Amino acid sequence: MSPRCKHFFADLPRWLAYAPLIAGIILLTIAMYRNRGNFAKVSMAEFYDWSWELRAGGNPWLENHDPAFKTIPGVPHRGHCNYPPAFLIAFEPLTLINVRTAYWIWQAILIASMIAAVAMIVYELGPPPGAAPYALALGATLLYPETYGSLYESQLTFLLLAMLAAAFVLDRRRWSAAAGLMLAVATLFKLFPGLAAGYFLVHRRWTTLAWAAAFGLSGLLLTSRGNQHAFLNFGILHSQWLEDDGWLRNDRSLSIYSNLRALLDWLSGGPLTGRLVQLWMGLTAIGDAIVIAITLFVTARAARSPQADVASLGLWLCAAIIVSPISWGHYLPLIMPLLLGSIACVIRREKLPYAAILLVGLGLSGIYLAYFAGALREHHAFFLATLMIFAGCVRTLDPGGTSRTDSGSHERSCKQPSAR
Repeated sequence: MSPRCKHFFADLPRWLAYAPLIAGIILLTIAMYRNRGNFAKVSMAEFYDWSWELRAGGNPWLENHDPAFKTIPGVPHRGHCNYPPAFLIAFEPLTLINVRTAYWIWQAILIASMIAAVAMIVYELGPPPGAAPYALALGATLLYPETYGSLYESQLTFLLLAMLAAAFVLDRRRWSAAAGLMLAVATLFKLFPGLAAGYFLVHRRWTTLAWAAAFGLSGLLLTSRGNQHAFLNFGILHSQWLEDDGWLRNDRSLSIYSNLRALLDWLSGGPLTGRLVQLWMGLTAIGDAIVIAITLFVTARAARSPQADVASLGLWLCAAIIVSPISWGHYLPLIMPLLLGSIACVIRREKLPYAAILLVGLGLSGIYLAYFAGALREHHAFFLATLMIFAGCVRTLDPGGTSRTDSGSHERSCKQPSAR
């Protein structure tokens, strides 16, 4: 452990480490009480109805006007489902009980996933002994505004984060089959987490990737059975998506795809047509390629230390929500590994990357302000904040300013996880 890291925790009063956690628990309790009626709205209602329809033999991906759609008496049909079959099948057991009870069970699963994910991330950072680092990290997560955006929406963000963190932990211990399973399930549940495979690709974790591909293909075949029509149409850009569709300009979007569309709509004074649509798609492809190329380069060049490895995984998750066409503010908790890993990298460095700290600070400020100020969010502050955090953390992982002396400790942590 570096002297800077030792002094940081030595000078931190014990009680102060728990203050954010206590404040976060209070906020979580208040939020849970305020959200007690959300079982009948937002994502929870959609998950419940979609999974119920699928369990009853229906097809939640079809629209009402589709010739293949058939009404099932007593079963609601929402249509426009944008989740893969694997997630709906996994959610189905909750549709066997009433939606109110299912809601609280689902919320408990999400909160437990959050705690597990944060604990795994902090442990992999190689923290000083004691509970203080865990309390600080969990408190910071509970004070992070989009934690409540995700819980309000009943989104599976923390479940995805827990599975991806588990894949990282298991891979570091050479439990490749289990790591591949976690990565595959996260991908089958929401698709875009599959970009995290880039981290394992850069580090040549071929066995983990092979297991992930095997589990992913098997899961795809098993869960899409009987839903071939629905699954083949899943995620395809329908023609109405390219027209005047409001979701393309949603101010909570995190993707280049929809934020670029909003910019071009504003510049052209109306919905895009003809060559402007081609320009939009082309610029989106270029932007996505640049983000992935930067992530590849930085991950390959970053120092090999537990802290940089956690941050590198987080960088891939941040890239995933930037390039996914359907990522929204409630997926922002997925950047917690990036933030925690980058903070740990900064604490250990003798020369602080002030430009990176400024960018990340501005990005976090934007997220906090946009969460409470709708007028700021209307200017796509979430997207801009995410880009600033991405850029700042890229600078933090710059090999020119990061010590490479931790490579031995990284290898020891992979081979002897119990020796921490």
